[in-house]
Parts: sequence; C-alpha cells; structure tokens
Amino acid sequence: MLTINCYLSFYKTNSLITRNMSRFVSDNLIKIELKNIALSRFDRDSKYDYVISAFSRIYFITEGKGWLQIGDKRITLKPGFLYLVPSFVPCSYYFEKQLEHYYIHFSAHLLNGLNIYSLFKTSSKVSVNKLDKELFERLLELNPGMKLPSLDPDIYQKKDWLSKSVHNQPLSHIYETRAIIEQLLSRFIMQKQNSAQDEIVRHRLNPIFSYIQSHLTEVIHIEKLAKMTFLSPDHFIRVFKKVVGIPPGEFIISKRVEKAKLLLLTTNKPIKLVFEESGFKSQQYFSRVFKKHTSLSPTEYRKMKA
Repeated sequence: MLTINCYLSFYKTNSLITRNMSRFVSDNLIKIELKNIALSRFDRDSKYDYVISAFSRIYFITEGKGWLQIGDKRITLKPGFLYLVPSFVPCSYYFEKQLEHYYIHFSAHLLNGLNIYSLFKTSSKVSVNKLDKELFERLLELNPGMKLPSLDPDIYQKKDWLSKSVHNQPLSHIYETRAIIEQLLSRFIMQKQNSAQDEIVRHRLNPIFSYIQSHLTEVIHIEKLAKMTFLSPDHFIRVFKKVVGIPPGEFIISKRVEKAKLLLLTTNKPIKLVFEESGFKSQQYFSRVFKKHTSLSPTEYRKMKA
C-alpha cells in the first residue's frame, strides 16, 4: 500500500515541480484520460520504425534493454528508469527479447486547446524513485484489462480509438487514476518553468485559445479576437506573435492541422470528413497545408499511426 510517509517524502523532494504542476492544472484545466496500461514482456527482439501516436506514453523498464529514437536522439532503455514519449512525436523503438516493462498510454490536453508540452519543458528520462513502482502497481490494480491487443503497432494501430468503449469505473477510481498519471507526468517536468504560461495569463490570451479551439470549423475573425482582449487588431497581432511565436492566423491553421492529425490517428473517417471537421474548406488546400506542417500527405500520415 502507498503510505503517507512515501507521499510526504516525494512531495518534499519534488515540491517545486509539484507546485508548478498544481498551478498548471488549476489554471488551465488539464484533462487526463488513461487509454492503456499493462505489464508486458517481449518474447522476441522487436523493432518498430517511425510510429506516431495521438497519446503520450510512459514506460517503466523493469528488466532488459532496448532504445527509443526521437529525431536524431537515441535514448537507451534500461531498468530503473522511466521514459516519456509525448503525443504526436514520431518515434522508432527497439526492444530486446525478454525486456519487461510497464507501459501507460494516456491523453493529456488542456481544455483551451494548448499543448501541455509547449507550456512546460520536459525530460525524456528520469530515474525511478521508491514510490514509482507502487504507483504503477496501483494504477494497474485500478484499471485491469486495459492492455493493448498487441505490442505491435501494425496491429493495435488499426483500432478506431475515438469509438473505443469506455470502462464503467467507480468515480473514485477515475479520480485516483488521473491523480496518479498527473503525479507520474510531473516527474518529467523540468524545474525551470517555461515563461510562456505567465505571458499568456498577463496578456489575457487564455479566452482566445479557448474560443479558437471551440470554433475551428467556423470563420474566425481577427477583429473579434482583438475585441476579446480590448486591443486594436494591429496591437493584438503584435502581442499574440510575441507571446506565441506566430501570428494568430498561422496559429489557427496549426490548430486545425492538430485536429486533423488527431482524427487521422484515432479514427477511420474518410479524408473528406477529416478536413471538414478540422475547419478546412477544400481538400486540395487541406492537403497542401497538412504536408507543409508534417512533410507527409494525410494518407501517408495515417499509415504512421500507433
């Protein structure tokens, strides 16, 4: 059982990260949802190239070796460490025979549509502490029967994730599950907080992000967004670009591309429905913009899903 002393020790040594995460959750309404969890062992050497998931993944290696390849960075997998792969990040894997690991697949997003990983700097690898194994064991106890149908992405990626049936769990289990995943995720949050969050609050941009996220299929006028911040359109564009790094028009397009990526990876909807539900008005324009952002056509991108 998890003990009060363990929790107190963990919070004492990770107080800054925990406080930042708590503020982040309360200010931005992060939504956590578990998709899969299991303790699994590979019965053969397994290599999977360039897979993309709509969900974040945390791995806890208990035995064996392997590696992850994220961009040009190769990360060695070995016992005693936790590993994080953010959602939508292309990644290659190699797992040696007899590698044993806990894996968690989960969604983590803000209700205003911002990407959690753009607000906090994260590491990809952290040492296991004495509480982590108990957290994984408790998470598995709360959520039995949620393993992947196969460890091979070529098999489990065929699942239509958005129509996946939801387990009928007690509310207390749902809350505890979310709290454990938040605590595990907080282990990867680096102590130096990204200043973007403070700038977003200072310039009252949170309502802007929420409005954009909920109106992606509509025409979004910059003048309306400017009025929401009590700024002139020109001033609003300058402030938005300073804080976000791109003008609001480009940001809106990027959010539509994100929505399309989610639909491509988690559903089997036809391309026509994908671009319409993402706010694009023509398939030709959608394909051009999508390839500019991802270097892949929508059809090619869908084949990478995991």
